[in-house]
Formats: sequence, C-alpha cells, structure tokens
Amino acid sequence: MRAVIAILIGLVFLVNAAGCRQKPEVNRVDLDQINVDDSNNYRYIFRETIREERERENREKKKEF
Repeated sequence: MRAVIAILIGLVFLVNAAGCRQKPEVNRVDLDQINVDDSNNYRYIFRETIREERERENREKKKEF
C-alpha cells in the first residue's frame, strides 16, 4: 500500500513539474500595426529595430566630439 501511495505522490510531482514549464510565446498582431485600409504600418512592426539604430547613431555622434 505504501508503494502505491509513493508512486502516486511521485506522479503528482512529475505532472506538476511538467505543467510548470515556460509556455511558448504566441504570435499576435497589435491593432496599432494595421491601418484602416488593411495596410501594415511597417514603422510599428520594426519599432525595436528602428529604436536600436537610432540609439546606435546617437552614441556614434556623441563619440565624435
């Protein structure tokens, strides 16, 4: 009887550990990205890339002086 209880407790811990893993990120489109005429706002799509490029340019400008 103790063996069965030990196995059940072990299974409960295994199921909990498997269920707590990090879930994959779901791809979603922000509503700000889509214009009224169903076109895409590419500035919004690539906003992180644009921000990084601007920061890099600002750092380079500061180094010139």
